[in-house]
Amino acid sequence: MSLDTQNTQANYRATISVPSAPTAARAAIFDDIHLWWTRRAERTPNGVTVRFNNSHASFAFDAQDALIWHCTDAHMIINDYDPTEWTGTQLHWHITPTKSGCDITLVHQGLNASLACLDVCSRGWQHFFEHSLRNHLSGGTPAPETR
Repeated sequence: MSLDTQNTQANYRATISVPSAPTAARAAIFDDIHLWWTRRAERTPNGVTVRFNNSHASFAFDAQDALIWHCTDAHMIINDYDPTEWTGTQLHWHITPTKSGCDITLVHQGLNASLACLDVCSRGWQHFFEHSLRNHLSGGTPAPETR
């Protein structure tokens, strides 16, 4: 994980390298959320809602670029933090072909020092994006949220 320094506040940013084609990576991000992020994903043509325990976050896909997801609603029960902190943040997915597959970069714009959950949410992305999605696309065993 690194912090995205293109903005005044550093956002969560990480890149994984996988042996999958960019089309397979895009399909995994959009259609296989239940396999690498959470078993309780409700996908619609224009977005997705993901659920963890009693928490949820809803994302609308950008009309111009479906690889940008706008968090339109969130109720994340994490410690004593504001459960709506993710609302208004954005997920930016970047898929770059490589000789051996592709690199996928995730920037969670708005997940920065202004959010109380920065540490715990960054660790969540390390698990679900950096490990579970990578394993899913590399033939390993993903570890989605199951509760």
